[in-house]
Amino acid sequence: MRDFRFWWALFVFFAVLSVIVVQRGYRRWRSARDLLSAPGAPALHALDRRVRREGWRLASMVVSLVAMTALVFAALLGAPHALLLTLRVAAVAGVAAVLWLSLRS
Repeated sequence: MRDFRFWWALFVFFAVLSVIVVQRGYRRWRSARDLLSAPGAPALHALDRRVRREGWRLASMVVSLVAMTALVFAALLGAPHALLLTLRVAAVAGVAAVLWLSLRS
């Protein structure tokens, strides 16, 4: 398809959806972290590890979202091939980290 409006609408839709998912994940992570750091909270090592892992997963989601957004704009603006390749690698690495952290138990 050569109509850029379709691709732009698709990009905006997935960008908005991604931002909503990141916001929801951040709220869940922040509330779990606050519960663990509250005075009198039980020191559960497994729960602390899970909250830390969720924080890394959230950071990986943000990295992949920023890299993909930068990749779209860099491609539209005619950026050098090396920059496009670097952004692609960062996006794939961010998504791979999200998947790896999601599948880890």
